[in-house]
Amino acid sequence: MAILPYREIIGSIGGGCAEADVILKAMDIIRDGGYFLLNIDLSDTAEEDGMVCGGTMKVLIEAV
Repeated sequence: MAILPYREIIGSIGGGCAEADVILKAMDIIRDGGYFLLNIDLSDTAEEDGMVCGGTMKVLIEAV
């Protein structure tokens, strides 16, 4: 998934809350530079939030 400075997005990591969190953090990284490893845990709330899948993932967000 690539996120460009004006929020143009190419690709996806699955959508939903997880992708929204990644986009928000990516905007910080685009502004400030560097990188960040975002841990996303949907194992407890996925069903409650109406999501089909749960589980965890680690997403590396890096300015290139």
